[in-house]
Amino acid sequence: MGIKGLILCATLLVAGPGALAQAPAPGPSERALQERYVPDDGKPTQGRGEAGAPSGWRALGSMLIVLGLAGGGLWAFRKWGAKRLPGSGGARLNVEETLALGDRRFVSILRADDEKFLIALGPQGVTLLARLDSVEAGGPADFATALAREADIATPMAVRDVEAMMRGEKP
Repeated sequence: MGIKGLILCATLLVAGPGALAQAPAPGPSERALQERYVPDDGKPTQGRGEAGAPSGWRALGSMLIVLGLAGGGLWAFRKWGAKRLPGSGGARLNVEETLALGDRRFVSILRADDEKFLIALGPQGVTLLARLDSVEAGGPADFATALAREADIATPMAVRDVEAMMRGEKP
């Protein structure tokens, strides 16, 4: 046994009694937790009695109330709140339908006042494809007539020119 062994034995002899010391006495809360459970002690306990019993009817009723509130909120948002969001337009300008073509390209029908426009949206900008007239409004009844009338619009236009055309000005 060398010097290292003697130092280790001396350390264990000195630290040994400290390692065997007892833990402090339990506090009042620990003593209360260690007491035996008595079910009829008169203290309120969750789940005891008629009022606190779990019920499937209560759970179903709660779920119906939550779903009713969510549905009512969605209905109110659609009726009154959607018009206040940015991009929703107003009463005069609406996007009626949009078709995604892929790769950030879309074709949309835009209604401005009482006129409809077919526009293409892409990374390069906005292109007016055609001015749409319905048959009820006295527009052309067949596609060939409409195409012949709108043939000059097939070239790309600047956004300010499209806006001028929608206002009724000639670009």
